[in-house]
Amino acid sequence: MVLPSFNDPSRIDADGEAGGPSPTAPLDRFLDSQPATFYEAIYQLLPPVCRQIILHVLWSHQTLKSSELKAFCGMDERLPPEAAEEILRPALARHIFHPLSQKGTKAPKFHWPLRDTFKRGMRNVLTGQGTSNSFGVPFEGGGQAPSQEDLIGHGEDSWEAILKYMVSSGKSRRRPQNAVLDLLCNAGLLRDKRPTAHRSYETLDITAEGFSFLLEDRQTQLWQILVAYIVGKQARGENAADVLTVFFSLGCMQLGQCYSASKSFPRSQDILEDLEQYGFIYRSPHSPDQFFPTHLATSLCSGDLSESRSRSADDKRFLILETNYKIYAYTSNELEIEILNLFVDIKIRYPNLVVGKLDRQNVKQAMDKGISASQIISYLTSHAHPQMFNHPPPLLHASITDQLHLWDRERNRLDDKESVMFEFFSKELFDEARDEATRMGVVLLALPKEKLLFVDPDSREAMKDFIKEKQEQLRSGY
Repeated sequence: MVLPSFNDPSRIDADGEAGGPSPTAPLDRFLDSQPATFYEAIYQLLPPVCRQIILHVLWSHQTLKSSELKAFCGMDERLPPEAAEEILRPALARHIFHPLSQKGTKAPKFHWPLRDTFKRGMRNVLTGQGTSNSFGVPFEGGGQAPSQEDLIGHGEDSWEAILKYMVSSGKSRRRPQNAVLDLLCNAGLLRDKRPTAHRSYETLDITAEGFSFLLEDRQTQLWQILVAYIVGKQARGENAADVLTVFFSLGCMQLGQCYSASKSFPRSQDILEDLEQYGFIYRSPHSPDQFFPTHLATSLCSGDLSESRSRSADDKRFLILETNYKIYAYTSNELEIEILNLFVDIKIRYPNLVVGKLDRQNVKQAMDKGISASQIISYLTSHAHPQMFNHPPPLLHASITDQLHLWDRERNRLDDKESVMFEFFSKELFDEARDEATRMGVVLLALPKEKLLFVDPDSREAMKDFIKEKQEQLRSGY
């Protein structure tokens, strides 16, 4: 079989015309320097229909025509091209295709050119060309290899140890390394309860952002930490592209396969050491050059954590909340129990059942850490036992949600807002200015006795002009 030439003689610019210099030349140069795993990772993150469309046009030098896309998706050919473009939206957002272009005026034809850089990269993925070690170099040697179940267990235990430490506010027996704690603090997930010039790892506490982080699904948590890791690297003047290359390469590796660290990532050993602390890889204590990616790493590009021992959605619905504020949690998961302990007074604990109560003291302690009433309500709702859905809505009784909001307002009795203050010596002028500000909808506070008016800063100039005009009218006797 003869493959099409990889060297397309003409590049396609953003307008779909050949020969002109690309306005995205810096992006093209960056993409050209990336390994094949980069393109496979981006491809795996796309919806199935976008993947099929890309494979359909990958080996063609022609652009993707609007009529062709409509026929491919079974759409009415009379629909405007913008309707078909919605199908390509995920690929357009990732700059895989150029924007919609038009050829001709009398009988215009609409089309989307596929970026040459992505086309070459994906062709290298499918034909095995490009950088030879971008998918990892297998380790050559003997030794006992851990099973897939052991790797999944190692990844889960390492990741949940970090989450448990966040929830326990530093009281967990298994403390992450200082580099991990620094990243969590820099990402705003933890804070020092006693801020000083030098951070104390013994007084860290979870923040509102950290609590929201705990409520996210595992895949979102992983990428949030990795993005924070990249930001930290950039702040130290390091190249983010090298870090992304490691992430995408790990995401394209196989669970259970042994790889050589020195040959797979010869210039990124420090990144591997960092990722080991989060459970992305397992390294043999007997052979430092030998490493195994866990399911946390191999799922980065596919989003598939089905192989993990993470619980299903049904397993996460374990809470029953009564109108007397009593909570019954049918779980033995230590992490979930630690999260509950943030705002619930736990009274009794059985092997698979925890009984507690929502009370003012525990809820206020959680709110003092920055956790809001809305976040607590969201957690109780998302983890509600299926039995609670058998009762008429709302899922949580209004008396409970109202009480949580009341407790939240107790710590937010003052509302800080930037404002502009006007002081008046004439009550008549004050009344007219207040009426005008009310009409404009910019009044923040009006004090008639003191003749003080506080308005939104954006209305400052308009109010000054109005007051100046009224002052001139009063002086002239109108």
